Amino acid sequence: MIKLVELNYHCHTEYTRPEQVIAKHALSSGFIHFIKDKVELVLVKHLNYAGEARIENIHYRFFRSRNKFCYIPFKTHRFIKNERPDVILVQGFVFVLQVMFLRWKLGKDCVILVQHHGEKPFTGLKGFLQRRADACIDGYLFTSLDNATEWMNKKIITSRDKCYEVLSASSGFSLRDKAVCKTKLNMAGENNFLWVGRLNSNKDPITVIKAFEKYLDVNRLARLYMIYQTEELVTDIKTHIAGSEVLKNAVYLIGNIENRELEYWYNAADLYISGSHSEGSGYALVEAMACGCIPVVTAIPSFKKITCEGKYGILFEPGNADDLYNKLIDTNTLDKETYSRMVHAHAEENLSYKAVADQIYQLSLSLITK
Repeated sequence: MIKLVELNYHCHTEYTRPEQVIAKHALSSGFIHFIKDKVELVLVKHLNYAGEARIENIHYRFFRSRNKFCYIPFKTHRFIKNERPDVILVQGFVFVLQVMFLRWKLGKDCVILVQHHGEKPFTGLKGFLQRRADACIDGYLFTSLDNATEWMNKKIITSRDKCYEVLSASSGFSLRDKAVCKTKLNMAGENNFLWVGRLNSNKDPITVIKAFEKYLDVNRLARLYMIYQTEELVTDIKTHIAGSEVLKNAVYLIGNIENRELEYWYNAADLYISGSHSEGSGYALVEAMACGCIPVVTAIPSFKKITCEGKYGILFEPGNADDLYNKLIDTNTLDKETYSRMVHAHAEENLSYKAVADQIYQLSLSLITK
């Protein structure tokens, strides 16, 4: 049986209890519950606590550490070496020296995979070290291979053959009764759009608001509900809404809500909308699709991959309000009920934690037998 170590180098010094860091990593580590019966699994995490635990028949090992670029957690590496793993999955692209020392400690008899979480390549000395670390890494996991292009252009990754498409996270959300969810949230009609994300320039809510305002001239029954964690552009949005009579009655600024409550919103809404210019993955998009909420999202690499090039969603050019308006018009003739079922089925088959677990397992098998 393969022994797999999932390794998080980042030290959550604010946490003193194992359950805190386990909950923090739930999004990226959700696949473990679907792979634990196929592999011998060890999860290594760093926080302000040292110890060991077995939770739901999963072996956890916790270490104290420091979040410094040059800090090497030797105790962690000694433990991993003693475990004699076949595969190590490192979460994040930024732990350059740590991965190099890990390879030095373990030798060549272990596969090291690194999961991309939207990080950008370093420059200067750190970029040089990232290029050197490439020789220590057997595989890079990206949501979309197109996300690897920047890393290859900077010659940090030397071969596209080392890059694989695996989601960095999925969702535990599921399909619920739409009518019940709409009643719970006091949502009416069948033209409800949902925004979930930060209100910053990368997420580009202004483009969405502009296109939606124009769309309301064609579909006065449409409604846009905006759930957001940060408020960088909230003043601009409120100003835009205040200057438009149609937006005043159609846009609802919900603000921040707890993640578990989002499941009701995704199930109640008809379409999920995002204006992102860049995403390493697309957590909210995957959550929405798991609930059958139809995506209207930007044609960026990760979204194109998640929606199968628009087969299970509607894509528009980032920053182009006119293109988004045209795509919103297209939703008027969409058989939303049928399309929603297709979106949900695709999410279950290809975007779920089980799908991620299967991909990691098959990739691990193929690499250790090379």
